[in-house]
Amino acid sequence: MNYRPKIAPSIRANLAITITVLFWGMSFVSSKTILNAGVPPFTMAFLRFLIASVLLYPIFKKLEPGTRIIRKDLPVLVVSALFGVTIYFLFETLGIKLTSAATASMIIASIPVFTVCTESVIYKKRIPPFKWLGVLLSVAGVYFIIREKQGEQPSTQSFLGNLLMLGACLSWVIYIISSKRISDSFSGIALTTYQTLLGTLFLLPLALLERDSWIPISPVAWLNILYLAVFCSAISYFLYIYSLSYLDSVIVSSYTNLIPVVSTLGGIFFLGEKITLQQILGGLIVIAGVFIVNMNKPRFFKNN
Repeated sequence: MNYRPKIAPSIRANLAITITVLFWGMSFVSSKTILNAGVPPFTMAFLRFLIASVLLYPIFKKLEPGTRIIRKDLPVLVVSALFGVTIYFLFETLGIKLTSAATASMIIASIPVFTVCTESVIYKKRIPPFKWLGVLLSVAGVYFIIREKQGEQPSTQSFLGNLLMLGACLSWVIYIISSKRISDSFSGIALTTYQTLLGTLFLLPLALLERDSWIPISPVAWLNILYLAVFCSAISYFLYIYSLSYLDSVIVSSYTNLIPVVSTLGGIFFLGEKITLQQILGGLIVIAGVFIVNMNKPRFFKNN
């Protein structure tokens, strides 16, 4: 009789969010390729989620033909889709255009801090000191990764871009909290599908505003759009929701600090970008921070 050891849900959830971070990290390389090909930003986002919707919906209906949205869950579901897809990408796309990519990355890396503060206020949740240490370490690591790219004088344009990136952070925190609230009412595939469908619907008007800038899309751009749709939206959003079902939202958010690490490596191999020793050190600090956040309470904090 063959014995197959069972994998703990927390281990599967950590694996799910790790894969998600890898896909999302590489999404910056794909997005840059698409935008460089002349595809307007909101059009790119709309096509990404439209394709993801076309892929997810038949799978969802095949697996769960009887699943329906309960009326009481609809407002929270709409909020999660609006903030996690439409508003987040609205802020992020415009923000990156106005500020430097380095500054944008550093602000996005503060999402765990926003999550900690928001949950502390809403749920009166006490965050252990060692988890605060892990969050701060991971943010510090991202700062080291992007530090050498700083140096441009601040301007009104970059200040507005920074505010938009802060808006993206807050949008994602709202997405996390709202998704967590309804995660018991839906399976991972159901919640991902509904959020993707609603987010695509909300993105349509923004894409139509860019119709005067529409151009024929090259094969390379289409391949990257497909990558964003299949791996970064359809698969990654499902894995992200799955990880939220088994891990604390602060832990899940802290993994986002690994995205700049993945993006840096992707830039080296696919875009020919350079990496410094300081950036390598920053990557190690980020990994250490995520590890600390995932730890159970250390012995030296036992009596705190």
